[in-house]
Parts: sequence; C-alpha cells; structure tokens
Amino acid sequence: MLNWIAVSGGSGRMRIHGLPWLEENGGRLARLPERAEAAGRLPNKVLALGRMPSGVRLRFASTTTTLRIRARYLQLPSMLDMSTIGHSGIDLYVDGPEEKYWGTSAAAAEVDSGYEHCFFEGIAAARRSFTLYLPTYNEVVELDIGIDTDAELFEPVPYAVEQPVVFYGSSITQGACASRPGNNYAAILSRELRCDIVNMGFDGSGRGESAMSELLADIDASCYVLDFHVNLSTADELESVYEPFYRILRTKRPGTPIVMATPYVQSCERFNLEAARRLNGMREVIEGTYKRARLQGDKAVFLVDGRELINEEAAADAYVDGLHPNDIGFRRIADGMKGILSEVAVHRSRGCAHNRIGDVDKERKVEKKVE
Repeated sequence: MLNWIAVSGGSGRMRIHGLPWLEENGGRLARLPERAEAAGRLPNKVLALGRMPSGVRLRFASTTTTLRIRARYLQLPSMLDMSTIGHSGIDLYVDGPEEKYWGTSAAAAEVDSGYEHCFFEGIAAARRSFTLYLPTYNEVVELDIGIDTDAELFEPVPYAVEQPVVFYGSSITQGACASRPGNNYAAILSRELRCDIVNMGFDGSGRGESAMSELLADIDASCYVLDFHVNLSTADELESVYEPFYRILRTKRPGTPIVMATPYVQSCERFNLEAARRLNGMREVIEGTYKRARLQGDKAVFLVDGRELINEEAAADAYVDGLHPNDIGFRRIADGMKGILSEVAVHRSRGCAHNRIGDVDKERKVEKKVE
C-alpha cells in the first residue's frame, strides 16, 4: 500500500521550487500569476507557455523504499526536435546537496487517463533527499507522489542560496532541446551551485515586454540572467526593448545583480552572412546597454559573451537543429556561466563580484596559485 500525496501548493513537507506566485495562484503549477492573464498585457502564447512548469522542482526527504508518480498532462508530446521524455518527462535526482541522477519517467500515452511510473521499489530503507524536475513543455493537470504508508517525510535540504536566480529568455532558456528536464542549463546550475532558480524561458516568445520585466521585478531574486535576443527579428527590434527592459528591473530592484548574455554562436553564421550580421547586431545592442549602465554607475550589471559559451568550434556538436542546444550545448552554457553566477549570486556577500566572465576566470586561477 502506498500513501499518495497530491502535489499542489506544497504538500506538507514537500516543497515546490521555481513558482514565485504559487500561493497567489492557489497552488496551481504555473510560472506566471493569474493576474497577468487578467491584465491582458502579455501575448496569449506567453500566457499558455507560463502554464508549463519548466524548471520547477519538487523537493523532499523520506525513508520510503518505493517511489511512484501518477501524472496527467494537458497535451501529448508533439515537438519534432525534442523526445517525449525531453518534452514531458519527469527527472528524479537523489541525495542532496549533491544531487545524483536516478532516472526519468515515461511521458503520457493518453491525455485523459494520464500515466503511472515507478522510479524504484523494495530498496533498503534509509533517509534520502529527492528532487523531481517537472516537465519542460507540458501543462501538468494532476501530479501525485506515492511513498510507503509508514515512511517518514522530512523537509528538503535547504538551498545554499534560497533567493532564486531568475533566468529570462527564449525556448533555449525554457529547455529546448535538452534530452530531459534536468539537463537544461538553468537546472544544471541550480544543482551545481546549490541555488534556487526560476525559469522564465518562453518558446519563441522571449521578446522583452515591459509587462514581463515588471513581473520579474516582483521576484525577490539573488540575480537576474537576461538571455533573450533571438526571438526578436532584427537588432533594431531588440534595441527598442532591451534597455527599457533592463531599466524597469533596475528601477524596481536597485542593487540586485543583472547578468546580460549575448547570443551564442550559431552553426549558420559561418555560411549565412545575413544571419551573422543579425546576431552580431544583437551582440552590439546588449554590449552597448551593458557599457552605458556601467558608465552611469551601475556596479551590479554583468556581461557574458555568448560566443565564449558556445563558440564556432563547438557549434557543430552543441545543437539539435542549429539553434537549440543539445545536452552538450547546455553543459557548455552551464559551465560558462557557473563562474560569474557563483560570484554574483552565491558569494555576493563577499563583495568581490567582477563584471566579465573572463575576470572571474583570472581571479580563480590566481586563487589556485595562492593555495
């Protein structure tokens, strides 16, 4: 016999991470507040994507010898460039703070009936920490966790940084096309830096609306990462929204670090001059906003050159379709961002943050020699 616990709004000692408006939304697993829908200031596609729990984690500890889930989704997986597991699977990681991958659920075969998945059963009883990464591209209608009826349930191990790092961007930020939810770069950074995260990536829709910036400013973040650019058609279009987006955040969150990431190298840039001009123009827009902010005295704004995360040499192996990273690409992005986020979010209290990713790397090399 199992004790089935409905996941909604945090179930006792089970904690839901990555949903800033969870309480306001009455426990619904949605990334945007219901008032955003009522306000009508965001596109319908953004609102629909906001109902998908991309980057959301369910965390708890237990002595259970069995762990099962029952899930029902709004739709069946249907993306050409993502597997069903990447689209709608649920990842299990075990034993914090250094979480280790256990396995991934199958995706739903039918929408109405949902599905049930067993991660394990009959293992030796011991207190273990669990993190479940919820689906990247599907709205979760129902989710229940099954554990032993006599199992003890405990609070999860706290994150080292409880104020979340908030990532805003496109389908790449949302998680396309990682092979499973835990392999998105934001999820990797959450595990390896032991920091909470909020994933505000929106497929084809990271377009820098002022209403979105105002919503992000509602979140008491340890850091904001702005990784939006490619969903705008031209550099001029990006320029019209990028600095205003930053200004809203800065006005409402003075002193909170803001990391600006420029576009990664895309495979087509080598052959398509028009694509190269467009992406280089976008890099100039973001770098220009960063430089102006620094000149005006903003010491909490930071720049990450996307060409140092996925460069021309790596591009051939880092993408699924020339635009969306595969697991190799997401690992490169996470590794490249780790240094700067460690400085500005994890070790912010030390007052030693730098403003370029290269500066952080140099500092780390110096520290190693001193040791």
